[in-house]
Amino acid sequence: MSCSIAFGVKMLFMVALAAVAILVVVSFLLYCWVIIFMFQRRRSKQFNTFFYRLLFNESFIDLFAFTFFLATMYTRCFASMVPVFLYMNRYPLWTKFAQVTQEYIMYTQITNVFLAVGGRLFAICFPTSKVTVFAEKMRRWHILLLQVFLPTLIVIPFYAHFNFQYGLKGITNPLLLSTEDMHYDEYIFAVGLAYRVTAFLLCLFGYSLLFREVRKKARRNEINILIHGGCLLVALAAVLSASVCRRFRIGEVHALMRLFFFTTMLWIPCTNIFVSTCVITSLRKRLLHPFAEKTKSSVIFNTKRSQLRRGTM
Repeated sequence: MSCSIAFGVKMLFMVALAAVAILVVVSFLLYCWVIIFMFQRRRSKQFNTFFYRLLFNESFIDLFAFTFFLATMYTRCFASMVPVFLYMNRYPLWTKFAQVTQEYIMYTQITNVFLAVGGRLFAICFPTSKVTVFAEKMRRWHILLLQVFLPTLIVIPFYAHFNFQYGLKGITNPLLLSTEDMHYDEYIFAVGLAYRVTAFLLCLFGYSLLFREVRKKARRNEINILIHGGCLLVALAAVLSASVCRRFRIGEVHALMRLFFFTTMLWIPCTNIFVSTCVITSLRKRLLHPFAEKTKSSVIFNTKRSQLRRGTM
């Protein structure tokens, strides 16, 4: 009986691993497609607003997050890779980079949610304010500075004061990266909780103002904005709840729960790309009909050519 249960748990773990891999690959491809789509329309007025510049930057940040996840976290879920990561304990700079970059990505994702909700709020509720006018004039690298400034300040002390190693909590897969210094868990939880709760409350307040304003107009595009913002808030709340569970090590001894904690890095970017693709009409139409624009262009070209021929005749 115990053997069959263990086999069932192992199979469930493998299915979960496969599902995570599919999710990451699909999200990665969607982000690549969004980057190409927006780059082709970089001179379009529609795609030169604060929100779309932010989405363009987010796409690159989230592509890095997916690559980092696959290289340093997903691979720790396989028993054959455990000796490789244990060997990496000889290189403290690597273990610091792996742990601190993980935290850095999470903080950047939270900042992106705040900027997305805040940008939409000012654009719809306060379209003529100085903040809105200034935000609409910001270049992509200015927005990038907003995205990374606070997360960078937060994680600098991690590099200076803490060391990390693989396998301190056991060498079973998924292999955990942690530190012997208990102050780290307390510090990272306190800072992370304060940052996440503050961002969530500010986003919730902004979303309530946005909801009240959009409800008066009931425009379809603005309702889609509400859907997008609401989904990001739900993802942020889920990450906040998972951080509490992780701090108190709820179910940490089980492989499935460790994998669950690993995937918290994916929740916000995956939610963002799937919901954005569904609610942004131009993105959705291009995804469902990738060759429609080429067909339209060829029809216009053939029409003009036939008109020119008639004129010469």
